Formats: sequence, C-alpha cells, structure tokens
Amino acid sequence: MFPYINGDDLNNNPDQSPSRWVINFFDWPEEKAKLYPDCYEIIERLVKPERQRWATDKDGKEIIGEYALRKPLPEKWWIYGEKRPALYSTISNMEKIMVVPLVSKYSSFEFVPTNIVYMHKLAVIALCKKSDFSLLTSTIHNSWSWKNSSTLGSGTLNYSSTDCFETFPFPKINSQLDQQLEKIGEAYHEHRKQLMLGLQLGLTKTYNLFHCNAITGQAINEQDKQVAALQKHLEKAPNKISFDDAIQGILKLRELHVEMDQAVLEAYSWSDIALRHDFYEVDYLPENDRVRYTIHPDASKEVLKRFLELNHKIHEEEEVKAGLWEKKGKKKNLENNKDANENLGGLFAQ
Repeated sequence: MFPYINGDDLNNNPDQSPSRWVINFFDWPEEKAKLYPDCYEIIERLVKPERQRWATDKDGKEIIGEYALRKPLPEKWWIYGEKRPALYSTISNMEKIMVVPLVSKYSSFEFVPTNIVYMHKLAVIALCKKSDFSLLTSTIHNSWSWKNSSTLGSGTLNYSSTDCFETFPFPKINSQLDQQLEKIGEAYHEHRKQLMLGLQLGLTKTYNLFHCNAITGQAINEQDKQVAALQKHLEKAPNKISFDDAIQGILKLRELHVEMDQAVLEAYSWSDIALRHDFYEVDYLPENDRVRYTIHPDASKEVLKRFLELNHKIHEEEEVKAGLWEKKGKKKNLENNKDANENLGGLFAQ
C-alpha cells in the first residue's frame, strides 16, 4: 500500500500530506501479488469484476473500441491501472521531486517524496533543487504560465506541461547565481511551510491572504471578509499562531517573494526591468477576484516579450546544432538531411 496524493491534498491540507492510499502491485506476476493476501483479496473482490467487465459487452462479445488501449487490464486485473513505469523509472534514484496541480487557482509548486503514487491531475517534474523551485514559483514563471496555459472556469489555471513547462526557457546560470536562487528558494519554501502549519490553512487559503489588499504593512482592514475570517479561524482552536503573528507571516512571505523574483531576474540578466511589486488588477482574471500582489503589468509584458525572444533564440540554436538550419538562418531541406532527422531524437514523434 502506498500513499496517494492529489491536488486537493496539496492545496488544502496544511501539511500537504496524502489523505488516501492505493494498492500498487507494479508489474508483478499474480503469484507475487498473492504473497500479500489482504491486499490481494481486496483487489480480487473489488477490482477484478470491474476490470473483466471492460473486456466484454453484455452479450459476452469482446469489446475492441475504447478499451483497446487498456488491453492488459482485464487479463492482469491485479495491476494498478495507471502504473506509469517510465515515470517511476526516471525518478527511482531521487528522494523527492516537484509537483504542481494541473488545475488550480494558483500555480503552486511543492516537493513531495518519490515513494508515493501521484494522481493523474498532477504534473510531476523530475527536479529537486531549490533553485528550480525559485524559478518555477516566481511571478516571472507565473506570468508565463497564464500566458501559455488554458483556463477552466473563471480564474482557474489549467497548467500545461507541454505548452508551458516544456517551452519555458530556463536560464543558463553560473554557480554563484544558482546558490543565490537556492538560498532564497530554501528560505521561501521553509517560511511558507511553517506559515501554513501555524495558520492551519492550505496553500490556496494561504495565498488568498497573500493576495489580500486589506493586509498591508501600513494598515490592516479588520472589516474585510478575509481578515475577519482569519481572526475567527485563529480563535476557534488552540495550537495556532496569533493573529498578529499571522499578519507578520503573510507580510514576510511577500518580502521573500519579491526577493525571489529579483533573484530570478538576475539569473536572466534582466535587472534593468523594474518589477514594482504591489496590488494590481490582473485583466485575465474575473472582475470580482482580479486583484493580486504581483509585478506591474508593464513589467509582466516586458518579461513575456523577452521570454518569447529568448525562446526563439534557444530554438534556432538547437536547430542549427541539430543540422536543421544553416547559421545564416536558412532552413535546410529535411528530405536531404537524414542525419539531422536522426539527431532530433524523436522531437517530432506523435
């Protein structure tokens, strides 16, 4: 049995722990699965009838259509249906990796251990450095995410691992800049973790407070709905931090986010961009919930412009290296360049 984590656990549990368990027999033969009789009995009783029902219709004829791609499941009914062998092979030597819920109000990355099972609605990223966490958690990447991902409903991001993550141009940085990103990533992640535990709130509600313009370093509007709800929540049970400590924790998280964004800008050598963090209305969000503590809209536009230019530059350099483009920018005839096609390594494979 393995812990099973989904987006709800990551976004709503203060400690982000998995709330469910699954039985996973990997690619084991049935004889090996039987060595775990309690788990095997559950699978045989609850899973086997459903799996084998997929194989035939009501008249007992074999179904060829929609379940053809899942052919092994009726015969090997004890196997976990979404075992993803390539994924677990890739992360087998890692202790932790990053995940992000594909559908969420906020695009929040988090580290999780590798000895668990991930829901299909999580993007699993085989990176474990805090410097990568800084890059992906920054407002810089968030702007890219909203630009290149679709949305589901009003103000809900549908994070695209292909159109957003795979196309994101990571910077080429030296060890000093990497250490700087590592340091701020560690500080931000640890503070966010302790703040969530102190508040006894999940990521979504913590970031609701992060973006609440009734909470500033100059004044606290206690008549605001979110501020009043926070006070009531903290008064309900012991073992939570005080209201004053909660406010200071939220303000500190913003300070660390500003520091992280600046470090990311330095990694790209874009320190000339004035980010001007403050509360702004973001036009791609619904009118009743579009205020965010973020960078100035002009800064966001400039960042996206430079990302696009950098993406084109990286793309052209890779194609020249692969032999698809001449250095002068003229595209070669692919039909006469079999070696270049082989060098792509399946880049265009469907």
